[in-house]
Amino acid sequence: MNTAVIAATGITALVVFLFLAEWDSLTEGHARPGAHILNAARWGCVIALCWALIWAAFSAPERTATLVGLAALTGALMLVPVRWFVRVAGRDPILELRWLRVEVARLTNSVRRGAGSVPPDQLRSLIDRLDRAYAPETAELCNLLAAEVQDVLAGSESWNEAGRRTIRIDELCRGFWPDDMPPPDFDAGEATFRWRLYRAFGQLMDTGVATPGTEARDEFARLLGSLDGFRRPDTKDLIRDIRRSGNRWLAGGASERPWIEAFDFSLLGPHGLEEVRQMWGQDAALWGAELEEDDRRALEEDVARRASAA
Repeated sequence: MNTAVIAATGITALVVFLFLAEWDSLTEGHARPGAHILNAARWGCVIALCWALIWAAFSAPERTATLVGLAALTGALMLVPVRWFVRVAGRDPILELRWLRVEVARLTNSVRRGAGSVPPDQLRSLIDRLDRAYAPETAELCNLLAAEVQDVLAGSESWNEAGRRTIRIDELCRGFWPDDMPPPDFDAGEATFRWRLYRAFGQLMDTGVATPGTEARDEFARLLGSLDGFRRPDTKDLIRDIRRSGNRWLAGGASERPWIEAFDFSLLGPHGLEEVRQMWGQDAALWGAELEEDDRRALEEDVARRASAA
């Protein structure tokens, strides 16, 4: 009897250890509380059955079938995969999305630094996980994060769409997890200034398409002139190089190709890429910027366009 009690006590200790390990795993996997309850019930039954085996072992002589049945049931319960409980109870979409947001930033930035650095299947799997995290309260953030992955996967991003999407993603994330988000690089006023210069630069790129008509060329010239409103000591070199490059494109037979194609900022001059990076080198440079009504309307149009194309 003493040996049986010692064995049951040891199994109970092992069960408690496994339960705590799986609790951490379920928490990290953002499982809903129901999954924790099902898992706790499973291990509670295992402990109860272990101690029932002791009683059965020292009860009436016809105990073989009882012992075998209890042992088989105990083993079967111990082998139930935790993922079954997650499937039944589901994952918390808000917590799942917090991890996915970090993963989207990590993988997309990796691709931007070096094409082919992330396998396409890994990016597609990330989109699938965003689809599974989709819920009424997470719908907008899921759509924006999925759009970012889709653009990187396709190898083409819209400068302005990416910019306003970055700002809105930050807004939503701070609403969901205010204590977990890193601080922006600048205060709201400075971030807004940088966003509006960013937007004007993007409008120039959109207007400076191949073989533009007269109206588009006029609009391009107007946008070039509007950059003077953003001139400061830290922006004067960038604005000078943008205007010089844009005027050169307008003056030459430059309409045979876009002004800036595939974000080739070397067209701005030898320091063009460096100047762009100093102004907008990190997403955090735009965090906290104020989006105007036109920006928010454009965000809605971006999502609608992608939905209709799907």
